[in-house]
Formats: sequence, structure tokens, C-alpha cells
Amino acid sequence: MNCPHCQTANPDSASFCLNCGKALAQKCDNCQAELAPDARFCMYCGHPVAASSAFDEERLSRLAASAPEPLADKLRASLDITGERRVVTVLLIDVVGSTALAEQLDVESWSTIMNTALERVAPAIYRYEGTIARLMGDALVAFFGAPVAHEDDPVRAVHAALDVIDLAKTYSQEVLEEYGVQFAMRACLSHGPVVIENIHRDLKYEYTPIGGVINMAGLIKFAADPMTALITGDVYHYVEPLFNFSDQGVVEVQNQEDPVRVYQVLSRKEVPGSLRGIAGLESPIVGRENELNRLMGLCTAVQAGLGRAVVILGEPGLGKSRLVREWQVRIAGEHTGITPQWVEGRCLSYGGGLAYHLLQDLLRSLLGVSGGSTEEETHQALVDLLTDLIPSSDGRPPMNIYPYLAHLLTVRLEWDAPEILQHTDPQALQVHYVDALRAVLVALSEKRSLVLILEDLHWADPSSVDVLKKLLSLARSHPLLFCLVSRPEMDVPGWKLIQEARDILGSSLTEISIDSLSEIDSRKLVANLLEFEALDEDMRRLILRRAEGNPFFVEEVIRMLIEQSAIIRQNDGWIASAKINEVQIPNNLQGLLMARIDRLAEEDRYSLRVASVVGRQFPVRVLEHVLSDGASRAVAGSESIQDRLSALEAAGLVNVAQCLPDLEYQFRHSLVQD
Repeated sequence: MNCPHCQTANPDSASFCLNCGKALAQKCDNCQAELAPDARFCMYCGHPVAASSAFDEERLSRLAASAPEPLADKLRASLDITGERRVVTVLLIDVVGSTALAEQLDVESWSTIMNTALERVAPAIYRYEGTIARLMGDALVAFFGAPVAHEDDPVRAVHAALDVIDLAKTYSQEVLEEYGVQFAMRACLSHGPVVIENIHRDLKYEYTPIGGVINMAGLIKFAADPMTALITGDVYHYVEPLFNFSDQGVVEVQNQEDPVRVYQVLSRKEVPGSLRGIAGLESPIVGRENELNRLMGLCTAVQAGLGRAVVILGEPGLGKSRLVREWQVRIAGEHTGITPQWVEGRCLSYGGGLAYHLLQDLLRSLLGVSGGSTEEETHQALVDLLTDLIPSSDGRPPMNIYPYLAHLLTVRLEWDAPEILQHTDPQALQVHYVDALRAVLVALSEKRSLVLILEDLHWADPSSVDVLKKLLSLARSHPLLFCLVSRPEMDVPGWKLIQEARDILGSSLTEISIDSLSEIDSRKLVANLLEFEALDEDMRRLILRRAEGNPFFVEEVIRMLIEQSAIIRQNDGWIASAKINEVQIPNNLQGLLMARIDRLAEEDRYSLRVASVVGRQFPVRVLEHVLSDGASRAVAGSESIQDRLSALEAAGLVNVAQCLPDLEYQFRHSLVQD
């Protein structure tokens, strides 16, 4: 065996190195378990075994410094995080057969190959606001969910893994041509808890894995083919509706009682499914009849030739998108013969830095193509639409529209379009986008009423917002309806579009606020999903208390209870299989809550953490006393505790003392002293 300290080859029977005299057996620094000489992670606790070299640390510093400024700002805002337990999706990327490759090349060439590979990979991770936790030779470990949390971190991690594999395929060809060796990478993902320790000013941070989450990603890589992405069942559970997979069966993993099922990620689905809802359980929409009637009235006005706009605001999970879907179904069910044309654009949670991504999605919907359509399909759909809307004698699409929309969609250009764009000032492109889209919308609205639905505006990119602001005035003169769907987040670019609608549309604008369901409506929702009467009263109260009138929370609590066999199907209904006094927050909701907590100011986050330790219910004066106690660190700012709690409630983080213990914050030992 090779000595882990000096790499000298020793006989298999040796206990100490014949060259340096140090013990050959490695022990985990975290749990002291004895490890194999070539182990990179402890097979028992998942702690990294190999210490990062000075070269690795220098590489990590360089990659951390290359993080985009918006992500860097979020990391700097998290400097106060110490000893927090976070649930993360781990992305492990390594080079296949790196030892053999390194032996074929000189040190300088191999170093150049690895440096370039990491520089290609890092932007794919940062694009989805993952963070690089560690480098170890040919392996990179990234976290999605810490120190920066998002409600869809598993989804982001899988997108990043697919991007990394695509980049690796391109880079592999470059390496083959220049160095004559076959270069390949693989990506493996697992899901579980880590404890985030100190975050440094240089944006590097320390962590402690729990339950072998990193080790799991490292072990399943041996089942992954080169240039593929492999995920565990825990990750698959979160992302299955959005991607195409190949079930790779189960693999035996050391120190795991049961084999682990793994899936190879093949591609993104052309028509993605929904991450919400429970398969086999459905309910008609409840508690939204007034809102639906107002939307139906707006469609009537547009069909009568009037222009309108509506803003639908609500916290996550309250059913904004479900309301829009139900509205569309009801319009289609009226059989009036004048159904409007629905054009939908949806913002991506990671799309704030993707220029015009909302506008592109809206335009693809208008053309009847998807994001997975080929370039040729998209180009032909654009040509067909424009030649139908604005016919010309030569059969070509109008050259004052086609070049700019084709450029916006990044498809090939024909006829005079390349020359037109070549002589167009890049700064003037946005003006041409506005003019081209305005001409298309006007022409469409003259044929039939038009409804433009802009979903998840709180994630909109600034460039799309700038264009759409200039198109809102069409609702004053043409029979079209703008539907702006957003969370009430006023510090994001999408909010400017809502403000613009308020400023310029006046009485033509309707605002609908979605509130929590009443207890009666919540009971009706659960009854529709589970045949409520079959459950005992304790289980009913448990579901309703945890969901607090949020339909998404209702579904997720029920999903978790079903997965844990706490409620089981019996005959045609559901019954409680065991007595349960409390339910922790479902995993699908933890990311949502953590993402919202991370956006708070530092002093508010601190108040929230202390509140989580005080208890589930308490008088404000108790929190004031704890925060003012000399044993607790002072909280910056002059706001009163009551004001701070009001701010937390305004941010949608009500009943915070009930939420945070279930997120398993580890603050009892550090924030509050007896």
C-alpha cells in the first residue's frame, strides 16, 4: 500500500511507512473510523478525508473570487451564519480515470487541463447559484442550498449537472486534439444535511457533513458512466416531473442497510410536469370563487373590445397559478365560440441574470413551440406566423419585424436579416424588440382577443421587464389583457412592471390579492383530497394546524404523511395508521422557508433564530428580555422587537417560533444561555 503521507509503496503487511515511519492506516478526523488508504471521504460519516492541498486551496480561492456579483452579495450577507444545519443537494464532479491520465502527461500539462476544466465548470454551478464547497485534486464538491438557499435547489443542481456534462463533452474534444488523451467527467448528486460553519470574507466556507451525504455522492460515482449525471432516489423524488431519466436499478453502498436506487439524468423534458400536487389525489379549486368571477369579468370586457390588465399577488403556495389554470378551464367550458388566445411566459427561479428569458418564453408560447423545440422548428413557426399576419407580395416575412424576433429567439437568419442586424446599433436592439413585438400583438389582437399571462414575475429578468413596460400601454387601445402574476416582493425587477401598470393603466387595472384559505375552505380541501371523514379528529387538526390555510402546505403535509405511512388508503378512503402528535415541516417546504429567511436583514434573521429557541408561543416581552440579555450578542439597529416581528410577519414568516425548530436550527447552545 502507498503511504498517505509520503506516497512510498509499502508491503501489504506493513503498519507503518518504511520511509517516513508514519502510520499507514488513515483515520477520519470527524469520527475516528479507520479508512482505506485511498479513501477521499469517510464511509461512515461522509467527512472529507484527504486534506486539500495548497494547490487546491489556491484553485478554490480563484474560483470563489469568480462568483458573479449577485451571488457574491448573497454570500456576504450570510457571513453571520455559524453552526447552521442546512439541507443541501450535493453535486460531486470528478474526472474519470484521472490517475491514469495524469501518468500519461507531464505535470504542467495535467495542471493546465484541470485548471481549464474547473474554470469551465464553475460558471455552470454559479449560473444556478450553487456554491463550490471543496476541491480535492480531480474532484469538485458543490452545494445547492447552502450557504444560499432556494426553494428549488435540487432542480437547480440537476440543471447544473447537465450543463457540466455538456461542457465536458466539448472540452473533451479540445483535450483530445491538443494532448491526445481521452478526457471525461461525471456528475453525481445526493441530498441531505450539512452544518455550515464559518463563512470567510473571500467567500470560502467550512462545513461538516451529516449522515454521509457527501460520501453517498462519492460512492455512487462508481456506477456512473463517463459523461453522465447520476442521482440518488432522494434527489429523484424532487425533480422527476422536470427531467427524463433512465432507472439504473439499485447499487450496494457501504454502511447502508438498504441498496440505493440511482437514476441517470438523460435530458430536460420538452414539456415539464408540475412539482406540485399529489399523484392520484385531486380537488376542485376551493375558496377562490370571488377571484374567479373577477377574472371571468375581465375576459368578458376584452371580448367586447376593451383592453385590460390584472395583477394577481400572493405568497408562495396560496394558489396563484392554480387560479389562472382554473380560469382558463372555465373560459374553455363556456362554449361561447370566442375563446381568447392564451399566450404564457413563465420566469425561471434562476433567470434573473438570463437576459430576455421571460420575453423568449412568451414569444415561444405565441408561436406554439416549446423550449425543447429545434432551432428549425422555432424558425419555421416564426416565419409562418409573420407571413400569415402581415402578408407580402414576395412571400417573405416583414423585414421590420422578422430580423429582430429571430435575433431575440437566437435562431438562424435568412433573406436580408443578417445585413440589417449588422448595421443595427446593439444599443438600439431593445427598441426594435419593442416595435416588433408591438406590431405582432396589435395584428393578433385585431383577429381575436388576446390574454398575455406573465407568471412568477418576482423572478423576471430586468431586460424583459424593460421591454414589457413599453408594451403595457397597448391595453389602453386594443382588446388584450395583461395578467401579471407575482409574489408581493417589492425589491425585485419584476415589481417595476406592476408599478408601471398602476401608473399608466388606472381604472383599466384590476388587482387581486390571494389570501390564506379559511378553516372551512381548508377542511373542504382536505376532504376533497382524502375523504376527510375517514380520518380521526386529531389527524384532521394536525393537518390543518400545520398547513395554516396554505393549499400547497396542505398538499405537502398530506404527501409526507402518506410517504411515512401515517395515513394509509383503506377501501375507498384514508385512515390514520398511527397516533401522531406533531409533524415536522416537509422537505419540499424547507427550501422555500430557508430561501425567504435568507433574504431578511441580519438583525431580523437573528431575532428569528432566537424566537425559534424561546418556544412555539411566547409574549413579545420574553423575546425582548432574551435579546437584551448580556449573554446574547447585541442586535444592531434601533427597531423595537415588536417592529421587527411585524416586519417578519409582513415578509410572510408568521408563527416563526413554530417554523424554525422543525428546520433543526442548532442555536440552543450558542444563542441563549441559562
